[in-house]
Amino acid sequence: MTGLLTEIVSNSLALDASQDWEDVFLYTPFLNDQALLYEYAECLAAQAFLRIAHLSYSVKQRPNAEFISPTGKVPLLKVRRTLVPEFGGIVDFVAKKLYITWKHDETYTQLTRYRYGSVYKWPLNWILPAMKRREILTKLQDNGWADKGVDEVLEQYDKALRALSSQLGSKPFLFGNQPTEADALLFGHLFTIITTKLPCMDLKNAILSYANLQEFSTRFETEYFKI
Repeated sequence: MTGLLTEIVSNSLALDASQDWEDVFLYTPFLNDQALLYEYAECLAAQAFLRIAHLSYSVKQRPNAEFISPTGKVPLLKVRRTLVPEFGGIVDFVAKKLYITWKHDETYTQLTRYRYGSVYKWPLNWILPAMKRREILTKLQDNGWADKGVDEVLEQYDKALRALSSQLGSKPFLFGNQPTEADALLFGHLFTIITTKLPCMDLKNAILSYANLQEFSTRFETEYFKI
């Protein structure tokens, strides 16, 4: 799997890393309070990938991170004057969590609305989440997801997990003994769902039914994030 972030990292490693890989910052929303489920996962995946590559970086949490990003999406990697928005990959996996976050009424009412609006004062803390929800629901409609029921989404979600579990098998990583960008993305999304308390616990319960995915997440966290 390749992507813009991978190309930036690869190009940097091909040069003198001590000279060219400097002043590197990863811009994110406030991860513990503001970031939404899929945003937290993408930000964590970006950090996981950089750690796999042994590349130094500093995280800058900003309430306006999505507005700094050229595409309006986070995370945003800044390498000197180069801006690299988003962390693409496992698109369907992200789309399914996007549905739960914004389309599922209970999750939106109890979690999404408050987290998204947490950094704004009244009345923006009510207006902006509603505007963002309309934007996301329009995208879901365009992609054919808005008309799906929760059961259908969860069924597709479980199929994605089953495929990932099959690909992982008994290997330490998806493609063998060495981690790749795909492993960083997978960890970011698995860990976020497992550790976030959601009104809709079906996402977490589905992961827990695949022992090797759960073990993968625990092992990855221990190896790359435990100090």
